[in-house]
Amino acid sequence: MSSSKQLAVMALAAIVSGGAYAQFDGESRTDAQISAAVQKQIDERPELKSENISVRSAHGVVYLQGLVDTRVDQDEAAAIAASVPGVARVYNGLAVSGNG
Repeated sequence: MSSSKQLAVMALAAIVSGGAYAQFDGESRTDAQISAAVQKQIDERPELKSENISVRSAHGVVYLQGLVDTRVDQDEAAAIAASVPGVARVYNGLAVSGNG
């Protein structure tokens, strides 16, 4: 099978299975795996109050939503997300409460 046909089959399989894949270092991760990895990294930072942060991913793009105390926390959450393998881009929709 030609490489273009293999790619088409892989893309179709991803769509049918309901999971998009992101490529990094020759490997692929599902959006669920990317979201879980980002959430895990954020959970490891208690100052970010991860229960207030929602993470979702689509085609390697991570969307952060929720509420953090400071602009520094907002930037840190985005930096954490961007550092996870497979993340192509981060949209930081976190609001700052100003309580920090």
